[in-house]
Amino acid sequence: MTASELQNQVCREWTEKLLAMTKEMRRRDLSFHLGSEQTRNDTPSPMDLADVEEIKHAFGTAGFDGRVYYQAVDYFIRSKVEPFQAVLNTWMRGAKANVNAGKVPFTEVITWCQDIGDNQARSALAKEVRSICAFLAPFSYASWKALLNVLEHDLGYPEYIAFCEEKRDVSLAVSGSHAQDFLSDTRETYRGLIDPWLNTVTGLSLKDASRFDAIYLLGLRYLDHLFPQGLTIEKIVSFFREWGMDLGNPALHIHSEGIPGRQSYCIPVDIPGEVHVILGPLHGWLDMESLFHELGHALSFIYTDPSLPPEEKDFFQSGALSEAFAFLFQRMCMSREFLQEILGLSSENAQTVSRAHVLKWLTLTRRYGAKLVIEVENFRLGRLKKGQSLYSEVMGRETCFYYDPETYLFDLMPDFYSLDYFQAFIGSACLREYLNQAAGDDWILNPETGSILHHWWRNGNRLDLSAFLQETLDRPLESGPFIKVNQYDLGS
Repeated sequence: MTASELQNQVCREWTEKLLAMTKEMRRRDLSFHLGSEQTRNDTPSPMDLADVEEIKHAFGTAGFDGRVYYQAVDYFIRSKVEPFQAVLNTWMRGAKANVNAGKVPFTEVITWCQDIGDNQARSALAKEVRSICAFLAPFSYASWKALLNVLEHDLGYPEYIAFCEEKRDVSLAVSGSHAQDFLSDTRETYRGLIDPWLNTVTGLSLKDASRFDAIYLLGLRYLDHLFPQGLTIEKIVSFFREWGMDLGNPALHIHSEGIPGRQSYCIPVDIPGEVHVILGPLHGWLDMESLFHELGHALSFIYTDPSLPPEEKDFFQSGALSEAFAFLFQRMCMSREFLQEILGLSSENAQTVSRAHVLKWLTLTRRYGAKLVIEVENFRLGRLKKGQSLYSEVMGRETCFYYDPETYLFDLMPDFYSLDYFQAFIGSACLREYLNQAAGDDWILNPETGSILHHWWRNGNRLDLSAFLQETLDRPLESGPFIKVNQYDLGS
Protein backbone atom coordinates (compact mmCIF):
# COMPACT_ATOMS: atom_id res chain seq x y z
CA MET A 1 0.00 0.00 0.00
CA THR A 2 1.42 3.36 -1.02
CA ALA A 3 1.64 6.30 1.37
CA SER A 4 -1.22 7.98 -0.48
CA GLU A 5 -3.42 4.89 -0.24
CA LEU A 6 -2.64 4.56 3.46
CA GLN A 7 -3.55 8.21 4.02
CA ASN A 8 -6.84 7.73 2.18
CA GLN A 9 -7.64 4.68 4.27
CA VAL A 10 -6.95 6.57 7.50
CA CYS A 11 -9.23 9.38 6.34
CA ARG A 12 -12.02 6.96 5.41
CA GLU A 13 -11.80 5.18 8.75
CA TRP A 14 -11.90 8.42 10.75
CA THR A 15 -14.77 9.81 8.69
CA GLU A 16 -16.80 6.64 9.24
CA LYS A 17 -15.99 6.61 12.95
CA LEU A 18 -16.90 10.27 13.41
CA LEU A 19 -20.14 9.78 11.51
CA ALA A 20 -21.07 6.90 13.82
CA MET A 21 -20.13 9.00 16.87
CA THR A 22 -22.21 11.92 15.58
CA LYS A 23 -25.26 9.69 15.14
CA GLU A 24 -24.68 8.23 18.60
CA MET A 25 -24.48 11.72 20.12
CA ARG A 26 -27.65 12.88 18.38
CA ARG A 27 -29.49 9.76 19.52
CA ARG A 28 -28.47 10.55 23.10
CA ASP A 29 -29.87 14.07 22.62
CA LEU A 30 -33.09 12.55 21.27
CA SER A 31 -33.45 10.29 24.31
CA PHE A 32 -32.81 13.22 26.64
CA HIS A 33 -35.42 15.46 25.03
CA LEU A 34 -37.97 12.64 24.96
CA GLY A 35 -37.33 11.97 28.64
CA SER A 36 -36.07 8.44 27.98
CA GLU A 37 -33.74 6.69 30.39
CA GLN A 38 -30.16 6.47 29.19
CA THR A 39 -28.63 3.02 28.94
CA ARG A 40 -25.06 1.78 28.93
CA ASN A 41 -25.22 1.80 25.16
CA ASP A 42 -25.74 5.58 25.36
CA THR A 43 -22.27 6.08 26.83
CA PRO A 44 -20.32 8.16 24.32
CA SER A 45 -17.38 6.61 22.54
CA PRO A 46 -14.09 7.95 23.88
CA MET A 47 -11.98 10.44 21.96
CA ASP A 48 -8.75 11.76 23.38
CA LEU A 49 -6.49 14.61 22.38
CA ALA A 50 -4.18 12.30 20.42
CA ASP A 51 -7.14 11.32 18.24
CA VAL A 52 -7.94 14.97 17.59
CA GLU A 53 -4.35 15.67 16.64
CA GLU A 54 -4.26 12.66 14.30
CA ILE A 55 -7.43 13.85 12.59
CA LYS A 56 -6.02 17.37 12.26
CA HIS A 57 -2.87 15.97 10.65
CA ALA A 58 -4.91 13.80 8.27
CA PHE A 59 -7.55 16.34 7.22
CA GLY A 60 -6.19 19.78 7.96
CA THR A 61 -8.47 22.61 9.10
CA ALA A 62 -9.70 24.11 5.82
CA GLY A 63 -12.48 23.35 3.35
CA PHE A 64 -14.66 20.25 3.45
CA ASP A 65 -11.83 18.16 4.93
CA GLY A 66 -11.58 20.69 7.74
CA ARG A 67 -15.19 19.96 8.66
CA VAL A 68 -14.11 16.49 9.72
CA TYR A 69 -11.52 17.99 12.07
CA TYR A 70 -13.99 20.44 13.62
CA GLN A 71 -16.54 17.68 14.05
CA ALA A 72 -13.93 15.84 16.08
CA VAL A 73 -13.12 19.01 18.03
CA ASP A 74 -16.79 19.55 18.86
CA TYR A 75 -17.08 15.98 20.08
CA PHE A 76 -13.91 16.30 22.17
CA ILE A 77 -15.04 19.60 23.72
CA ARG A 78 -18.46 18.23 24.52
CA SER A 79 -16.95 15.26 26.35
CA LYS A 80 -14.89 17.61 28.51
CA VAL A 81 -17.65 20.13 29.23
CA GLU A 82 -20.58 17.74 29.77
CA PRO A 83 -19.75 16.97 33.43
CA PHE A 84 -19.89 20.69 34.26
CA GLN A 85 -23.05 21.15 32.22
CA ALA A 86 -24.63 18.17 34.00
CA VAL A 87 -24.09 19.87 37.37
CA LEU A 88 -25.67 23.08 36.06
CA ASN A 89 -28.61 21.14 34.58
CA THR A 90 -29.21 19.39 37.90
CA TRP A 91 -29.37 22.68 39.78
CA MET A 92 -31.58 24.25 37.10
CA ARG A 93 -34.03 21.35 37.22
CA GLY A 94 -34.38 21.81 40.97
CA ALA A 95 -34.74 25.60 40.94
CA LYS A 96 -38.24 27.04 41.26
CA ALA A 97 -39.61 30.58 41.35
CA ASN A 98 -42.30 31.36 43.92
CA VAL A 99 -45.13 33.31 42.28
CA ASN A 100 -48.58 33.86 43.83
CA ALA A 101 -48.26 30.87 46.17
CA GLY A 102 -47.29 28.70 43.20
CA LYS A 103 -43.94 27.35 42.04
CA VAL A 104 -42.64 27.88 38.52
CA PRO A 105 -39.77 25.54 37.53
CA PHE A 106 -36.80 27.52 36.27
CA THR A 107 -36.68 25.37 33.14
CA GLU A 108 -40.31 26.31 32.33
CA VAL A 109 -40.08 30.07 32.88
CA ILE A 110 -40.42 30.94 29.19
CA THR A 111 -43.45 28.69 28.66
CA TRP A 112 -45.05 30.11 31.82
CA CYS A 113 -44.50 33.71 30.67
CA GLN A 114 -46.01 32.98 27.26
CA ASP A 115 -49.23 31.85 28.96
CA ILE A 116 -49.61 34.37 31.79
CA GLY A 117 -51.37 37.65 31.02
CA ASP A 118 -51.09 38.90 34.62
CA ASN A 119 -48.58 41.79 34.58
CA GLN A 120 -47.98 41.68 38.33
CA ALA A 121 -47.34 37.94 38.26
CA ARG A 122 -44.71 38.37 35.54
CA SER A 123 -43.12 41.19 37.56
CA ALA A 124 -42.94 38.92 40.60
CA LEU A 125 -41.42 36.19 38.45
CA ALA A 126 -38.74 38.60 37.18
CA LYS A 127 -37.54 39.21 40.73
CA GLU A 128 -37.45 35.51 41.48
CA VAL A 129 -35.58 34.67 38.29
CA ARG A 130 -33.03 37.39 39.03
CA SER A 131 -32.23 35.71 42.35
CA ILE A 132 -32.13 32.22 40.84
CA CYS A 133 -29.76 33.35 38.08
CA ALA A 134 -27.47 35.02 40.61
CA PHE A 135 -27.32 31.72 42.52
CA LEU A 136 -26.80 29.56 39.42
CA ALA A 137 -24.29 31.89 37.71
CA PRO A 138 -21.18 30.22 39.22
CA PHE A 139 -22.28 26.86 37.81
CA SER A 140 -22.91 28.37 34.37
CA TYR A 141 -19.58 30.16 34.50
CA ALA A 142 -17.82 26.91 35.42
CA SER A 143 -19.25 25.26 32.30
CA TRP A 144 -18.10 28.13 30.08
CA LYS A 145 -14.70 28.21 31.79
CA ALA A 146 -14.26 24.49 31.14
CA LEU A 147 -14.91 25.10 27.43
CA LEU A 148 -12.41 27.96 27.26
CA ASN A 149 -9.79 25.96 29.14
CA VAL A 150 -10.09 23.05 26.71
CA LEU A 151 -9.70 25.43 23.78
CA GLU A 152 -6.65 27.15 25.24
CA HIS A 153 -4.77 24.37 27.00
CA ASP A 154 -5.69 21.32 24.91
CA LEU A 155 -6.36 22.73 21.45
CA GLY A 156 -4.14 25.82 21.41
CA TYR A 157 -6.80 28.49 20.93
CA PRO A 158 -6.28 31.19 23.59
CA GLU A 159 -9.09 33.32 22.14
CA TYR A 160 -12.62 32.02 21.72
CA ILE A 161 -13.34 34.41 18.88
CA ALA A 162 -10.32 33.23 16.90
CA PHE A 163 -11.42 29.60 17.27
CA CYS A 164 -15.01 30.32 16.17
CA GLU A 165 -13.82 32.42 13.22
CA GLU A 166 -11.50 29.68 12.00
CA LYS A 167 -14.13 27.00 12.52
CA ARG A 168 -16.85 28.97 10.71
CA ASP A 169 -14.58 30.71 8.20
CA VAL A 170 -16.13 34.10 9.03
CA SER A 171 -15.08 37.42 10.49
CA LEU A 172 -17.12 37.97 13.62
CA ALA A 173 -16.10 41.62 13.68
CA VAL A 174 -17.63 42.08 10.22
CA SER A 175 -20.70 40.05 11.20
CA GLY A 176 -21.15 42.16 14.32
CA SER A 177 -20.83 45.30 12.22
CA HIS A 178 -23.57 44.05 9.88
CA ALA A 179 -25.81 43.41 12.89
CA GLN A 180 -25.09 46.89 14.20
CA ASP A 181 -26.01 48.40 10.82
CA PHE A 182 -29.30 46.47 10.83
CA LEU A 183 -30.11 47.70 14.32
CA SER A 184 -29.43 51.28 13.23
CA ASP A 185 -31.50 50.92 10.06
CA THR A 186 -34.56 49.55 11.87
CA ARG A 187 -34.34 51.32 15.24
CA GLU A 188 -36.66 54.23 14.51
CA THR A 189 -39.32 52.04 12.89
CA TYR A 190 -39.15 49.52 15.71
CA ARG A 191 -39.44 52.09 18.49
CA GLY A 192 -42.47 53.62 16.82
CA LEU A 193 -44.24 50.26 16.75
CA ILE A 194 -43.28 48.38 19.90
CA ASP A 195 -44.66 50.76 22.53
CA PRO A 196 -48.23 50.99 21.18
CA TRP A 197 -48.30 47.22 20.55
CA LEU A 198 -47.21 46.46 24.13
CA ASN A 199 -49.66 48.98 25.56
CA THR A 200 -52.57 47.62 23.53
CA VAL A 201 -51.90 44.03 24.61
CA THR A 202 -50.83 44.50 28.25
CA GLY A 203 -51.62 48.07 29.25
CA LEU A 204 -47.93 48.52 30.13
CA SER A 205 -45.59 51.20 28.87
CA LEU A 206 -42.05 50.28 27.88
CA LYS A 207 -40.51 52.09 30.85
CA ASP A 208 -42.23 49.52 33.11
CA ALA A 209 -41.67 46.43 30.93
CA SER A 210 -39.09 43.65 31.24
CA ARG A 211 -37.98 40.86 28.93
CA PHE A 212 -40.60 38.64 30.62
CA ASP A 213 -43.33 40.96 29.36
CA ALA A 214 -41.73 40.69 25.91
CA ILE A 215 -41.95 36.90 26.15
CA TYR A 216 -45.69 37.16 26.78
CA LEU A 217 -46.11 39.69 23.97
CA LEU A 218 -44.25 37.51 21.45
CA GLY A 219 -46.01 34.30 22.55
CA LEU A 220 -49.26 35.53 20.91
CA ARG A 221 -51.36 33.42 23.29
CA TYR A 222 -53.78 36.36 23.62
CA LEU A 223 -54.68 35.74 19.95
CA ASP A 224 -55.38 32.03 20.36
CA HIS A 225 -59.12 32.73 20.37
CA LEU A 226 -58.65 33.28 16.61
CA PHE A 227 -56.87 29.94 16.15
CA PRO A 228 -58.97 27.57 14.00
CA GLN A 229 -60.57 24.95 16.22
CA GLY A 230 -59.96 21.40 15.15
CA LEU A 231 -56.85 22.14 13.10
CA THR A 232 -55.07 18.83 12.75
CA ILE A 233 -51.73 17.57 11.59
CA GLU A 234 -53.58 15.96 8.66
CA LYS A 235 -54.64 19.41 7.41
CA ILE A 236 -51.01 20.44 7.42
CA VAL A 237 -49.99 17.17 5.78
CA SER A 238 -52.38 17.90 2.92
CA PHE A 239 -50.83 21.33 2.42
CA PHE A 240 -47.34 19.91 2.02
CA ARG A 241 -48.69 17.19 -0.24
CA GLU A 242 -49.52 19.93 -2.76
CA TRP A 243 -45.78 20.71 -2.81
CA GLY A 244 -44.93 17.06 -3.44
CA MET A 245 -43.72 16.52 0.11
CA ASP A 246 -44.75 13.48 2.13
CA LEU A 247 -44.92 14.01 5.89
CA GLY A 248 -45.61 10.28 6.13
CA ASN A 249 -42.07 9.62 4.93
CA PRO A 250 -40.67 6.83 7.15
CA ALA A 251 -37.57 8.95 7.73
CA LEU A 252 -39.64 11.63 9.50
CA HIS A 253 -40.76 11.04 13.08
CA ILE A 254 -43.02 13.66 14.72
CA HIS A 255 -43.36 13.46 18.51
CA SER A 256 -46.22 15.67 19.69
CA GLU A 257 -46.30 15.41 23.47
CA GLY A 258 -45.99 17.35 26.69
CA ILE A 259 -47.50 20.80 27.24
CA PRO A 260 -48.39 23.39 24.58
CA GLY A 261 -45.53 25.78 23.97
CA ARG A 262 -42.85 23.37 25.17
CA GLN A 263 -39.39 23.81 23.69
CA SER A 264 -39.40 22.24 20.24
CA TYR A 265 -36.50 20.47 18.57
CA CYS A 266 -35.46 18.87 15.30
CA ILE A 267 -32.85 16.16 15.75
CA PRO A 268 -31.37 14.71 12.54
CA VAL A 269 -30.04 11.42 13.86
CA ASP A 270 -29.14 10.18 10.37
CA ILE A 271 -29.39 12.53 7.37
CA PRO A 272 -31.53 11.84 5.37
CA GLY A 273 -32.68 8.54 6.87
CA GLU A 274 -33.90 9.39 10.38
CA VAL A 275 -35.05 12.83 11.50
CA HIS A 276 -37.11 13.57 14.62
CA VAL A 277 -39.34 16.55 15.40
CA ILE A 278 -40.30 17.07 19.05
CA LEU A 279 -42.98 19.57 20.02
CA GLY A 280 -46.09 20.05 22.14
CA PRO A 281 -49.72 19.56 21.04
CA LEU A 282 -51.22 21.89 18.43
CA HIS A 283 -53.37 24.24 20.54
CA GLY A 284 -52.49 27.73 19.32
CA TRP A 285 -50.41 29.98 17.10
CA LEU A 286 -47.17 29.40 18.95
CA ASP A 287 -47.57 25.65 18.58
CA MET A 288 -48.19 25.98 14.84
CA GLU A 289 -45.13 28.22 14.49
CA SER A 290 -43.03 25.61 16.27
CA LEU A 291 -44.35 22.84 14.02
CA PHE A 292 -43.60 24.71 10.81
CA HIS A 293 -40.20 25.86 12.06
CA GLU A 294 -39.10 22.32 12.89
CA LEU A 295 -40.56 20.99 9.63
CA GLY A 296 -38.40 23.52 7.79
CA HIS A 297 -35.40 21.85 9.37
CA ALA A 298 -36.69 18.31 9.01
CA LEU A 299 -37.78 18.44 5.37
CA SER A 300 -34.48 20.01 4.31
CA PHE A 301 -32.74 17.06 5.97
CA ILE A 302 -34.90 14.19 4.66
CA TYR A 303 -34.75 15.49 1.07
CA THR A 304 -30.96 15.76 1.15
CA ASP A 305 -29.18 13.66 -1.48
CA PRO A 306 -28.15 10.47 0.40
CA SER A 307 -25.10 10.05 -1.83
CA LEU A 308 -23.44 13.18 -0.45
CA PRO A 309 -20.40 12.52 1.76
CA PRO A 310 -20.71 13.22 5.51
CA GLU A 311 -18.70 16.43 5.13
CA GLU A 312 -21.49 17.85 2.96
CA LYS A 313 -24.57 16.65 4.84
CA ASP A 314 -23.74 15.56 8.39
CA PHE A 315 -20.79 17.74 9.43
CA PHE A 316 -21.55 21.45 9.34
CA GLN A 317 -20.24 24.20 11.59
CA SER A 318 -23.01 26.73 10.89
CA GLY A 319 -26.71 26.11 11.34
CA ALA A 320 -27.75 29.30 9.53
CA LEU A 321 -28.83 27.63 6.27
CA SER A 322 -31.10 25.14 8.01
CA GLU A 323 -32.43 27.89 10.30
CA ALA A 324 -33.21 30.02 7.23
CA PHE A 325 -35.40 27.22 5.82
CA ALA A 326 -37.05 26.87 9.24
CA PHE A 327 -37.73 30.62 9.48
CA LEU A 328 -39.06 30.66 5.91
CA PHE A 329 -41.70 28.09 6.90
CA GLN A 330 -42.42 29.71 10.25
CA ARG A 331 -43.03 33.12 8.70
CA MET A 332 -45.05 31.56 5.85
CA CYS A 333 -47.55 29.83 8.14
CA MET A 334 -48.32 33.15 9.84
CA SER A 335 -48.70 35.14 6.62
CA ARG A 336 -52.06 36.57 5.55
CA GLU A 337 -52.09 34.36 2.47
CA PHE A 338 -51.64 31.14 4.44
CA LEU A 339 -54.03 32.16 7.20
CA GLN A 340 -56.78 33.00 4.71
CA GLU A 341 -56.28 30.53 1.87
CA ILE A 342 -55.13 27.47 3.82
CA LEU A 343 -56.59 27.90 7.32
CA GLY A 344 -59.74 29.76 6.26
CA LEU A 345 -59.50 32.78 8.55
CA SER A 346 -61.48 35.88 7.66
CA SER A 347 -59.57 38.74 6.05
CA GLU A 348 -59.85 40.79 9.25
CA ASN A 349 -58.63 38.02 11.56
CA ALA A 350 -55.82 37.05 9.20
CA GLN A 351 -54.67 40.66 9.15
CA THR A 352 -54.72 40.86 12.96
CA VAL A 353 -52.66 37.69 13.44
CA SER A 354 -50.26 38.33 10.57
CA ARG A 355 -49.49 41.91 11.59
CA ALA A 356 -48.75 40.82 15.16
CA HIS A 357 -46.39 38.21 13.76
CA VAL A 358 -44.56 40.75 11.59
CA LEU A 359 -43.94 42.84 14.71
CA LYS A 360 -42.76 39.72 16.50
CA TRP A 361 -40.42 38.93 13.60
CA LEU A 362 -38.84 42.38 13.72
CA THR A 363 -38.49 42.17 17.51
CA LEU A 364 -36.80 38.77 17.39
CA THR A 365 -34.42 39.73 14.60
CA ARG A 366 -33.35 42.82 16.50
CA ARG A 367 -32.94 40.73 19.66
CA TYR A 368 -30.51 38.34 18.00
CA GLY A 369 -28.71 41.15 16.23
CA ALA A 370 -28.20 42.85 19.61
CA LYS A 371 -27.05 39.59 21.21
CA LEU A 372 -24.48 39.13 18.46
CA VAL A 373 -23.10 42.65 18.96
CA ILE A 374 -22.83 42.04 22.71
CA GLU A 375 -21.19 38.63 22.43
CA VAL A 376 -18.61 39.74 19.90
CA GLU A 377 -17.65 42.71 22.08
CA ASN A 378 -17.57 40.80 25.36
CA PHE A 379 -15.50 37.93 24.01
CA ARG A 380 -13.19 40.36 22.20
CA LEU A 381 -12.44 41.97 25.55
CA GLY A 382 -12.38 38.68 27.48
CA ARG A 383 -15.39 39.71 29.56
CA LEU A 384 -17.18 36.42 30.01
CA LYS A 385 -17.71 36.98 33.73
CA LYS A 386 -18.05 40.76 33.56
CA GLY A 387 -20.19 41.11 30.47
CA GLN A 388 -23.42 41.68 32.38
CA SER A 389 -23.52 45.47 32.24
CA LEU A 390 -23.01 45.67 28.46
CA TYR A 391 -25.63 42.96 28.00
CA SER A 392 -28.25 44.80 30.06
CA GLU A 393 -27.42 48.15 28.45
CA VAL A 394 -27.47 47.06 24.80
CA MET A 395 -30.45 44.71 25.12
CA GLY A 396 -32.40 47.45 26.86
CA ARG A 397 -31.53 50.00 24.20
CA GLU A 398 -32.22 47.78 21.20
CA THR A 399 -35.27 45.81 22.39
CA CYS A 400 -36.69 48.59 24.62
CA PHE A 401 -37.34 46.00 27.36
CA TYR A 402 -35.39 45.78 30.61
CA TYR A 403 -32.94 42.88 30.82
CA ASP A 404 -31.58 41.96 34.25
CA PRO A 405 -27.76 41.80 34.19
CA GLU A 406 -27.94 38.59 36.24
CA THR A 407 -29.56 36.73 33.33
CA TYR A 408 -26.61 37.31 30.98
CA LEU A 409 -24.94 33.90 31.19
CA PHE A 410 -28.31 32.18 30.70
CA ASP A 411 -28.91 34.09 27.48
CA LEU A 412 -25.46 33.29 26.09
CA MET A 413 -25.34 30.75 23.28
CA PRO A 414 -22.21 28.69 22.48
CA ASP A 415 -20.48 28.82 19.10
CA PHE A 416 -22.00 32.25 18.40
CA TYR A 417 -25.30 30.61 17.46
CA SER A 418 -26.78 34.08 17.77
CA LEU A 419 -25.01 34.75 14.45
CA ASP A 420 -26.81 31.76 12.89
CA TYR A 421 -30.17 33.03 14.10
CA PHE A 422 -29.56 36.61 13.01
CA GLN A 423 -28.33 35.59 9.56
CA ALA A 424 -31.19 33.11 9.21
CA PHE A 425 -33.84 35.76 9.90
CA ILE A 426 -32.23 37.96 7.26
CA GLY A 427 -31.59 35.06 4.88
CA SER A 428 -35.14 33.69 5.08
CA ALA A 429 -36.37 37.03 3.67
CA CYS A 430 -33.93 36.60 0.78
CA LEU A 431 -35.39 33.12 0.14
CA ARG A 432 -38.92 34.51 0.29
CA GLU A 433 -38.06 37.29 -2.15
CA TYR A 434 -36.60 34.74 -4.58
CA LEU A 435 -39.75 32.56 -4.36
CA ASN A 436 -41.92 35.61 -5.00
CA GLN A 437 -39.99 36.23 -8.20
CA ALA A 438 -39.59 32.60 -9.33
CA ALA A 439 -42.98 31.15 -8.40
CA GLY A 440 -45.11 34.30 -8.16
CA ASP A 441 -46.71 36.24 -5.33
CA ASP A 442 -48.86 33.19 -4.65
CA TRP A 443 -45.83 30.90 -4.23
CA ILE A 444 -47.41 29.41 -1.13
CA LEU A 445 -50.17 27.95 -3.34
CA ASN A 446 -47.94 27.10 -6.31
CA PRO A 447 -46.83 23.43 -6.63
CA GLU A 448 -43.70 24.70 -8.41
CA THR A 449 -42.48 25.95 -5.02
CA GLY A 450 -42.06 22.34 -3.94
CA SER A 451 -39.78 21.66 -6.92
CA ILE A 452 -37.63 24.69 -6.09
CA LEU A 453 -37.29 23.64 -2.45
CA HIS A 454 -36.46 20.06 -3.40
CA HIS A 455 -33.70 21.38 -5.65
CA TRP A 456 -32.30 23.52 -2.85
CA TRP A 457 -32.39 20.75 -0.28
CA ARG A 458 -30.69 18.07 -2.35
CA ASN A 459 -27.38 19.84 -1.78
CA GLY A 460 -27.61 19.26 1.96
CA ASN A 461 -25.15 21.34 3.97
CA ARG A 462 -22.53 21.61 1.24
CA LEU A 463 -22.73 25.41 1.43
CA ASP A 464 -23.27 27.77 4.33
CA LEU A 465 -26.09 30.32 4.05
CA SER A 466 -24.05 33.13 2.48
CA ALA A 467 -22.50 30.83 -0.13
CA PHE A 468 -25.88 29.19 -0.82
CA LEU A 469 -27.53 32.52 -1.56
CA GLN A 470 -24.64 33.64 -3.75
CA GLU A 471 -24.05 30.41 -5.68
CA THR A 472 -27.63 29.11 -5.93
CA LEU A 473 -29.70 32.30 -6.08
CA ASP A 474 -27.07 34.78 -7.30
CA ARG A 475 -27.78 37.25 -4.52
CA PRO A 476 -25.93 38.32 -1.38
CA LEU A 477 -26.93 37.85 2.24
CA GLU A 478 -28.20 41.35 3.00
CA SER A 479 -30.91 42.94 5.12
CA GLY A 480 -32.63 44.86 2.30
CA PRO A 481 -35.22 42.16 1.48
CA PHE A 482 -36.05 41.71 5.18
CA ILE A 483 -36.63 45.42 5.70
CA LYS A 484 -38.60 45.77 2.45
CA VAL A 485 -40.93 42.81 2.96
CA ASN A 486 -41.65 43.64 6.59
CA GLN A 487 -42.35 47.29 5.82
CA TYR A 488 -44.80 46.11 3.14
CA ASP A 489 -46.49 43.64 5.53
CA LEU A 490 -46.79 46.28 8.23
CA GLY A 491 -48.13 48.90 5.86
CA SER A 492 -50.67 46.77 4.03
